Amino acid sequence: MLYLAWDIDGTLLLTNRAGYDALQEAVCDYFFRKEPYQFKHTLAGCTDSSIIKEIVTDIKGHCTSGWAAALILKYEMYLKRNLKQHKGRLMPNVEKTLQYLKENTPEISNLLLTGNTTNAAREKLTEYDIAQYFDFRHSAYGDLAEDRNELSRILYNRLLVDGLVKDTSQIIVIGDTPSDAKCAAAIGARCIIILTGSEYKAEDFTDCPPWKIWDKLPDDPSEFIKEICES
Repeated sequence: MLYLAWDIDGTLLLTNRAGYDALQEAVCDYFFRKEPYQFKHTLAGCTDSSIIKEIVTDIKGHCTSGWAAALILKYEMYLKRNLKQHKGRLMPNVEKTLQYLKENTPEISNLLLTGNTTNAAREKLTEYDIAQYFDFRHSAYGDLAEDRNELSRILYNRLLVDGLVKDTSQIIVIGDTPSDAKCAAAIGARCIIILTGSEYKAEDFTDCPPWKIWDKLPDDPSEFIKEICES
């Protein structure tokens, strides 16, 4: 088996800032704030748990597990409504690629390797009608660890414990940020970077070069299969 570990935001889809606005609503609600929270850096490639910890620490001076859990619940509560209101979209060729994989390649399975929380990931994929293509059980999510590299280790161990892989040569990470390339490197897996929805350019990946960099998913899904099955 070959396991494709997909990032969500910027790789599979763009929510048109639904997640960002849901998080702002959650912060204002939970901490009784009137002004939006000001982030000091891009959130691309960050896990939800690291973002939540940063916010709580900045506002309260330190972060407890209770405060973090409560803020995540608030965020997830607002996310579903924001997803419907913001009218995002799937990235080019995503749906037909996933459908082709399901119908023609039983030896390839789709997982998620995402900074989103488990519930947020399900909400996003359900809203854009692609949840049926993914194995959620063996995926790794941003509420399991703050460190993105740790998520790749979690995903690998889930597959290993169930006897589904022998080594990381059977895993390909597909993402759009340097964090995706680094978490693939953390377990020695191959990585494909897709730039269509990315905030980054090809030259931003020189510190941790991925296996392949594409402008977008191939128009022909059979070409995608040919590319990923290269030795």
